[in-house]
Amino acid sequence: MNKILIFAGAKEAVLLIKKITENHLNLAEFHIIYEDDEIKDGFEEKENLFFYKINFFAFELYRHLLRKDFNKIIIFTKNKHEAEFLLKKVKHYKTPILFVKFWMDFQTPDINHIEIIDVPEIITNKIIDFLPGVPLYARDIGFGEGEILEVEIPPHSPFAYKLTSIFDRYNVKVAAIYRNNQVKTDTKDALILPNDKLILIGNPQKLKELFNQIKNNIGAFPKPYGENIYLLLDMKNMEKKDISKLLKAALFLHRKLKNKKLIIRIINPSLTSKIHKLYKFSHIDILTDYYSHDYKKTLQNDIKKFVNIGLIITNTKFFYKYKKTFFELKKPLLKMGEESIKKCKALSVILNDKYITKIAPVIFDLSYQLNLTIKFYNIDPEESHDEIIEYLRNLAKSFNFTKIEFINSKENPIILLKKEQNICLIEALAKVPRAKVFEYLFPKIEESYLLLDKFNQFLIPIKDDNESNG
Repeated sequence: MNKILIFAGAKEAVLLIKKITENHLNLAEFHIIYEDDEIKDGFEEKENLFFYKINFFAFELYRHLLRKDFNKIIIFTKNKHEAEFLLKKVKHYKTPILFVKFWMDFQTPDINHIEIIDVPEIITNKIIDFLPGVPLYARDIGFGEGEILEVEIPPHSPFAYKLTSIFDRYNVKVAAIYRNNQVKTDTKDALILPNDKLILIGNPQKLKELFNQIKNNIGAFPKPYGENIYLLLDMKNMEKKDISKLLKAALFLHRKLKNKKLIIRIINPSLTSKIHKLYKFSHIDILTDYYSHDYKKTLQNDIKKFVNIGLIITNTKFFYKYKKTFFELKKPLLKMGEESIKKCKALSVILNDKYITKIAPVIFDLSYQLNLTIKFYNIDPEESHDEIIEYLRNLAKSFNFTKIEFINSKENPIILLKKEQNICLIEALAKVPRAKVFEYLFPKIEESYLLLDKFNQFLIPIKDDNESNG
C-alpha cells in the first residue's frame, strides 16, 4: 500500500483531508502532521489515517516518521518560513515531494524529485482561460508545459476546410475534434470545419505559433502552407522574357503578401545582371546551383529542404511539363499567364460545390492582401449554388469584406472568361491536371482553368474526396 506524508499547515488542508476520507481512504496510508487543532477537528483516526500534532520546526519530533517508506511527501502550508524549513529538511530523503506554493516571490530550491503546484499561477491561468482569444492548455495533464492545446477554428481561419494532415508539417497531432456536442477521435485525414474545437498535442512552442496562425485574421497567406515564396529558374530551358516575367511576379508578390523570404533557386546559370542586383536584400535568398541541371529533382529536393515554403511560382510550360510533381508537392502555386500580375484588377472564381468551401479562406486572404475585388462566376447550368453563395456572403461579412461580386450566366465559362482582361483565377488543385483535350471533350467546371492559360492562376492544393486515406 502506498504511504503518503502530509504537512497540513493551511486551513485549505481540511478540504484535502475531507476528500481523502470520502474518496481515497482505501487507496493509501495517510500520515498527517498538523499544528492547528482546526485541521484535525471532525476527523477520526482510522485504519490507514493517522494524525500527529507537531510544530513543523520541531524536526526531531517527526524525524522518525521520515524513515518510513513514503511514496510521496506533501507540503501544504501558507507560512513561508515553515515551507522553507520543511523543504530543507525533507529534500535529502529522495522521496517525491509535492509542494504547494502560495507566494510569487518564493525561490524553490533545486530539487530533482519535486513537483510544484503554483497557486498564484493556477489562479491567474483560470482567469486567463475565461478571456476571449486566449489558448487553453491542459495544465494538469502530461508535463503541464503547454504540450496539449484546445483551440476553436474561426470561420475565417486558414485552417478551416483543410485536412488534419496539415498539422503534420508542424509535427503536431490532432487527438480529438469536438463538433456539434460530439467528440471525434478518428481524426486521420478528417476535414476541419469552422467552429470545430481541436485537441492538439505537440511541442509547446509550436502550439503557440499554431494558435496564432489558426486565430490569425485575414492577411496571413501563404500561411498555413508556409511562410516563404519559392521560384525556380532554369536559365538554359527558360526564355529570357519568361525569366523576366517570373522574377517580376515573384518580387511583386514578395512585396504584397505576408511572407518572410523570397527564395530564388537558379540552375543551369548564366550571367544575369538583374538577378545579381537582388543579392543586397537580406530577405531575398538567391541560390545558384552549378551542379544540378534537373528542374524536377531540384524542385523536389528544395521543397524537402526548405520546409517552410508556402507558395511556388512557375509558368505554364513548366507547370504542364511537371504537373504530377507540382500536384504531389501539395503547395499553392502561381502559374504565370500572358498578362502581368501587376495589372490584375480582380480575382475570378468559378463556383462549384465540390471544392469552393475548401479554398474560400485563401480566396479572401489573397483578395485582401492584393487589394482586389473577388468575382464569383455562377455559370454551372445544372446547379444553383444557393447554399455556397450564402456561405460566401456570410464569410465575407465575417471578414468585413465588401469587394465581392456574384456573376450569374448560362454562357460557356471558357468563352465568358476569355472576354475578360487583367484578372487572376483561383482554383483548387485537387488532382493531377488532365490533358487539355479531355477538358474540351468532357468538360468539368472544376478544371476549366486548363483552358484559360492566358490568365495568371493561383492553384490551391486540397485532397480530393476520392483519394485514398492511406
